[in-house]
Amino acid sequence: MFFLGLDVGTTRCKAALFDEDGHLIAGASREYGYTSPQPGWAEQDPEEVWGLVQEAIREALQKTDRKPQALSVSAQGEAVIFLDGQGKPLRRAILGMDMRAKEEAQELKERFGAERLLAMSGVPVHPLTSAAKILWVKKHEPEVFRQSAKMLCYEDFILWKLGGIPAIDFSMACKTLLFDMHRREWSRELLEYLELDASRLATCFPSGTVVGTVQKEVAAELGLPTDLRLVAGGHDQCCAALGAGSTEERVAFDNAGTAEVFGIPVSDPSVVLRIHPQNFSCYAHVLPQRFLLATLNQTAGLFLRWYRDTFARQDSYEALVERASKEPSHIFALPHLVGSGTPWIDPFSKAAFVGMTLHTDEGEVIRAILEGVVFEQKMSLDLFEEQGVTFEEVRVTGGCARSPLWLQIRADIFGRPVKTLQCEDASVLGAAILAACGLGAYASPQEAAARMVQVKGVWEPNERFHRVYQEKLAIYRDLYFALRDVHHRMG
Repeated sequence: MFFLGLDVGTTRCKAALFDEDGHLIAGASREYGYTSPQPGWAEQDPEEVWGLVQEAIREALQKTDRKPQALSVSAQGEAVIFLDGQGKPLRRAILGMDMRAKEEAQELKERFGAERLLAMSGVPVHPLTSAAKILWVKKHEPEVFRQSAKMLCYEDFILWKLGGIPAIDFSMACKTLLFDMHRREWSRELLEYLELDASRLATCFPSGTVVGTVQKEVAAELGLPTDLRLVAGGHDQCCAALGAGSTEERVAFDNAGTAEVFGIPVSDPSVVLRIHPQNFSCYAHVLPQRFLLATLNQTAGLFLRWYRDTFARQDSYEALVERASKEPSHIFALPHLVGSGTPWIDPFSKAAFVGMTLHTDEGEVIRAILEGVVFEQKMSLDLFEEQGVTFEEVRVTGGCARSPLWLQIRADIFGRPVKTLQCEDASVLGAAILAACGLGAYASPQEAAARMVQVKGVWEPNERFHRVYQEKLAIYRDLYFALRDVHHRMG
C-alpha cells in the first residue's frame, strides 16, 4: 500500500508518496508568497495555494506508476479562510503569523480569563489565534463576517477542495482557540460570544479518521484513484513530531527552521497550567490520548538569515557556518529580532549582542548566533523539567538540521543526544503515517512511526563544552531582564 502526505505550510506546499516502510517513492513541492498590506499583517490567496497544491500532487504522481490508497494533510495553524455560500473566498486568508488582532485577543482574555481559555483549548490567548482574527473581521469587516458561510483553516479547506467535506482534526481545531479539547467539540460559550454558529466551521474528527473519498472530477484532474480515502490529518507541528518518531515523552522533537518549535508528547495537559509564565501550548496531539507541550521561538534560522542578508549576501549558509568559531563564544546573542517567543512572549523585546571587545571576531559573532537560538530553547525546557517533564533524546527536523555544527551545539547545550532523520520533511511523513493509520495498515500512529521513521545521524554531547555552556546559561538567563526596560523604552 502507498500513502500520500500533503504539507501545506505558510510559504510552501509538498506532496509526497510513501510506502508502508516509510520509503519516499516520489514527491514534489511548490512555493507561494504572502502580502503584508500593513505592518504586522500577513495575507494570502487561498485559491492560489490550492492551485499549487494541485500542481504538487500532479507532479508527484507523474513521477511513479504507483497510486496512493489514502491521503492526509499537515497544515499551518491559525490561518482563517472566509468563504461565501458558493465556496468562493470573500477576502484573502489571514495567516497564522498575522498580528492585527491584539485588541481582540485582549478582549477575549478579559471576557473569559487567560487561564480558563488555556485550560480549555490548550493554547494561550494571543493575536495569532483564529478566534481573535474572526473577532477582528466581525468588527472591521462586518460584511465579510455576515456573508461567510464557512470559516476554515487550511487543513479543512484542502480536504473540502478534495472531497467536498470541510473536516478538521482536534489538533488544528485547538489552534483556533475555539475548541474545547476535553469535550471534543467547538466551545458553545465562545461561539455564542462571537455570534457564530458551529455550522459555519468545519466538522471535527480525531486524527487518522477517514472522513470521505476524493471527488471524481478532482481525481480525474489530478491523477488520483477514484476510491482514494481522505483522512483527518493535523497541525503541522504535531505531524512533524509524529514524522520524527517523537511518540513518547522520552523522545522530544525540535522543528528548527525559520522559526522553531520544540515539543514533547505528554499525557496530562494540565501541566501547562503549572508552568509560569503561562505562555506555552499543550493541545490535542495527533497521537490518541496525548497532548503536545510546545515552545515557540520566532527567530531560529531567521537569525542566521538576517546576518547573511545584512553582512554576507554572497555566502551560502554552509560557508557562513564554516567561519563560526570552533569553541564556545565569549559573547552572547539575544535572538529577539521579532520580539521574544516562549517563555516570555514579549513583542517589544529586541535582539542584542552582549560582551563584545576589540578581540571579538566574525567567528565568535556567528557562533554566538547559533548558541543564542539554542539557549532560548533551553530556557523553556528547564521550566518543563521543573514540572517533571523531561526527555532522553531530541529528533531535529527543519533547515537547521542540515548544519552539523548547529546540531552539535544543540547536543552540547541540551546535554542530550541529538538525532536527524532519513526523511527531513517530517510533517509530510507525519501526514502519510496518519493516512496509513486511517486505512488500517497500522493499529496506531505509534506503531506506524516505529516502522516508517528512520534515524539518519546521531550527535552526542561534548562533556567539556556542556560544562562551559552550563556556566554561560547562568548568565544568559539574566540577559532578557537586564535589557527589557531599555528595549521597551526604545519603543
